[in-house]
Formats: sequence, structure tokens, C-alpha cells
Amino acid sequence: MTDRDASDLLAGYPEVLTGAEVAEILRIDPRTLAALAQSRQLPAFRAGTGVKAGWRFDKRRIVAVIEGRDPWEELPPLLEQFGPVLTAQEVATFLRYERATVAQMASAGALPGAFKISTARAQWRFNKHPLLELMEPPRPEATPDGAPPE
Repeated sequence: MTDRDASDLLAGYPEVLTGAEVAEILRIDPRTLAALAQSRQLPAFRAGTGVKAGWRFDKRRIVAVIEGRDPWEELPPLLEQFGPVLTAQEVATFLRYERATVAQMASAGALPGAFKISTARAQWRFNKHPLLELMEPPRPEATPDGAPPE
């Protein structure tokens, strides 16, 4: 498969993919996908905490997996199109949650960089940099021979 083929395959998808979408794309059971993400065999991040914290995947890293490239390669950060502060709706759209869910997560302290700009009506805003850190999955620890763990 060429670079163009894999990119074309995912052209209709947003920049951040849900676990269900990646399981469908890779044709694997969602539980297997969750285990791969949890063990860092696939680059992923969890948006939020608790039961509602779903796995999310950077589409560019899934393209790398399909193409047989290193999915942990250095990539430009997500959210480049946004300024330093994002609205709750922008975060919801990007992370693929409902706006109300993002507001609940912000209120519970489950999303980094959240702050209120109004006390009368909770208008949540988000500092972009803590969100970027959330979305950059940690690279797996290398084994003594320098190779990533199996």
C-alpha cells in the first residue's frame, strides 16, 4: 500500500478517531484495540477519566500503522489551526464528544487546561498546550537491545 492509498482510505475521517472507528478500519475487535492502546502497542490517548474516558487516535499515526511506518514518529502537533485558547465546542468537535460532555469533564477536572470565563454561565475555555500534552501518546519504553517492546 502506498502513502497515498492509506491516506485516501482515511480521507473521510476527522483528525482524531474514536476507538470504534479504528477497530473498524483495522478490522479488529474493539477489546483487542483497547488492549493494544493500553499496552502502548498502538499510539492512543484517553480523553477524560473514568467510564466516559474513551480511547482516541491521531489519524496520521493510524495511517503510519497501515503503511508499516513507525507510528511513534515525530509529527507536527494537532490543533495547529487553533489559537492558544479553545472553546468547549472546539474541544468537543476535535475530541469527538458532545459539548455537554466536555463541560462535565472540565467541571470534574478530567480535561487538562480547562478554565471558566464566566461564573454566571459556565463558559469553559481550554489552554491548548495541556491538551496537546494529553494528545501526544507516550512512546513505549525500549528494551535493552533498543527495540520497542513487543
